[in-house]
Formats: sequence, structure tokens, C-alpha cells
Amino acid sequence: MHTHVNNIIGFFGNEPIQFMGKAEYMWQLAVISEVWKEVGWSSIIYLAALTSIDTQLYEAAMVDGAGKFRRIWHISLPGIKGTIAILLILKIGSLFASNFDQLYLLGTPPVRDVVEVIDTYVYRASLQNMQYSFGTAVGFFKSVINVALVLVANQVVKKTTGESLL
Repeated sequence: MHTHVNNIIGFFGNEPIQFMGKAEYMWQLAVISEVWKEVGWSSIIYLAALTSIDTQLYEAAMVDGAGKFRRIWHISLPGIKGTIAILLILKIGSLFASNFDQLYLLGTPPVRDVVEVIDTYVYRASLQNMQYSFGTAVGFFKSVINVALVLVANQVVKKTTGESLL
């Protein structure tokens, strides 16, 4: 991908940028690729939830003169409220989870210090430095925090929307 971007940069007379080798571009690159990966999956889930809404509701709203924004606000969003709540709970549970394989592969020696997250640190500490008990303890502590976040998010969502995982 960076070759195409560099072709565009070169077309305008500028020097190509070594995106994978410069620390200042690594987090933007990681965030863009993560968003690109998640948008497709999330759109499938939300589109599936939208298909469960009765089309007669939209037709009745159009007859009553509701515009597109009103139909979205009063029909679509309440219709997928449960899906939004469940996905929010699950996303909060993975708040401390990182895309380990992506960050590990992007973490070339020039930028390794920039992309170091808990998961890559645990990998390096436990498997490369043979500190197995330390790696296990950090991984377990991260899992406990994630479970606590899921339980708290579940209670908050349950009180506000009536939806919950448990």
C-alpha cells in the first residue's frame, strides 16, 4: 500500500516516505489498518441487525412525512439498540487487547520501541527472555482487568438500555 502512496507523493514532486521505518508514522499506520479491518466486520453485523427491522415501520414513517434523519433516529437506532449494546460490551472487553500479530510484524527494529504494547512486551519477556512466570502473571492480570471491564460495562448497559450479556 505504501508504494501507491509514495507514487502519489512522487507525482507531486516530493520524496518518497519510508512509512514502515519511521517511528512517527507507526501509530497512524496501525490505527488505519485496524479501522480498515474492523469496518467490514462491523458493517456486516449492523446490516444484519437492520434487516430485522420491519419495513412497514419505514413506510408508515414516510407516509407521516418523516425525513431520512427522523427515520434513522426513531426507527433504525431503536431497532438495533440491542446489537449496539452487545457490541459495545464486547469491544470494552477487548480494550486492553491489541492486534498482537499486526503490531509484532510492524515492529521492525527501527520502530520497535514505538509499537510496544502489553502483548508484545509479554511475548518478548516470556518467550524470548524465558521469564515464563512473569509473562503468565502479566497475561493473567490483563485478563482479570478485561473481565472486570466486561462486567462493569454489562451492568451499565443493563441499567441504561435493559440489554445485557448475562
